[in-house]
Amino acid sequence: MKSLLSHSLVTRLVILLLAVAPVLSACNTETDAVRDARKHEEEYKKIDDALIQDYFTRHGITSSNYQRTEEGIYLVNVKEGTGNLIVAGNTVQVKYIGKYIKKEYEDVVFDKSYGNRSLCECTEVVVGSNRVIQGWEKALLRMKLGDEKRIFIPSYLAYGQYGKAPIPGDEPLQFDMLISKVQ
Repeated sequence: MKSLLSHSLVTRLVILLLAVAPVLSACNTETDAVRDARKHEEEYKKIDDALIQDYFTRHGITSSNYQRTEEGIYLVNVKEGTGNLIVAGNTVQVKYIGKYIKKEYEDVVFDKSYGNRSLCECTEVVVGSNRVIQGWEKALLRMKLGDEKRIFIPSYLAYGQYGKAPIPGDEPLQFDMLISKVQ
């Protein structure tokens, strides 16, 4: 009787483990979609960097003229501002022009704050609120009042693989940005 009870308990335990194993193993694996997206981003980190470097070569921008962040954003200083660096939580006013950088349509403007019918001809951003592309969020943290920089953002920190009209997917971008106010 004791052996039968023990055998029954072992059988139940084995069945329970077999039922739970797929759920537990799923915790350690990524879905095909997540894996594919990660691979795509890794591939485009290299492609975008090459496109940005190609733009620099065409325009005579050398490594002494820019700063590259660990995320892959390039900042070219046009005019130095004053004061402290912008921090998360600051509200900033940014005047900007967004352009493409690929050779076949480089310098075509896809967006700008100038002429946007606001008094400041700018856009207002609360830094860290994730209401702008990640490239902007990260670049703004390296700027201060009065800074004028040309920012080169890889596609994976802009509009990614799928884009957002009028910007196609996998498109690295350039923004000429001026910080006109920091609160």
